[in-house]
Amino acid sequence: MDNHKELEKLVDTLMVSERLETPSVDFTQKVLEKTTASISESLKYKPLLPKWILYLVALLIIGFLVYGVSLYATSETFTNYFEDLNEIGLWSSGFFEQLDFSKSLTYTIIISGLMICMHTLVLKKYFENRLT
Repeated sequence: MDNHKELEKLVDTLMVSERLETPSVDFTQKVLEKTTASISESLKYKPLLPKWILYLVALLIIGFLVYGVSLYATSETFTNYFEDLNEIGLWSSGFFEQLDFSKSLTYTIIISGLMICMHTLVLKKYFENRLT
């Protein structure tokens, strides 16, 4: 018991000698500025694909188009290109005529597509409201 009283006296003397620490006047403002800065930094728009990948894909598509047109441009007549395109159209139309889908499969595909579109719109609104 005496030991506790001595410790209490020691603590009292130490507390009297120390001054009370208080935060600066603009402490709250500084903390709020740091939190808003960190929140706005985390919400910055970052695209899914970097721009250089999109540029590379566009360059490849343009390159394939130029290469394909240049193959027909070096031939005897440029009309062969359009005749070949017409033959591709005839082949594809015959291919799609051979496919026979049932009505239930067709309706299922259409309804699934509509549901995916609706779901995407609902999720987009949800995330926009959540981020604002």
